[in-house]
Amino acid sequence: MSDTTYLDLTPTDTVDDHDATPVHIQYGTVKMDLPRLDDSTHLPTAVIIVSMQVVSTGWDNLDYEDKIRVMATILAWLTSKYPRLERELDTKSGDKLADLGRIIGAWADATKDLDPKA
Repeated sequence: MSDTTYLDLTPTDTVDDHDATPVHIQYGTVKMDLPRLDDSTHLPTAVIIVSMQVVSTGWDNLDYEDKIRVMATILAWLTSKYPRLERELDTKSGDKLADLGRIIGAWADATKDLDPKA
């Protein structure tokens, strides 16, 4: 028999009083409505994890492997949510990593534009 006791934590309630305005980005013919990077209610956990490393370390301070890991995580999520994005990158991109960086940069910039405190 086990005497292990677990602390029972209830997930926080989602609230509707915050601004959940998505970021709208179009890459080629793929239109994406992405959650704001400052909106942990709607961001997938994998993106939150890699974003925390970028915020704590700073993009310019990450080594090459860490930057690739961040981009790979975001690319995996983007292509699972928007399957046509993978085809668009495969058929129209001259530099997939550069284009992915442009998508992530636009996402970050658009989040800042929606909330200057972000």
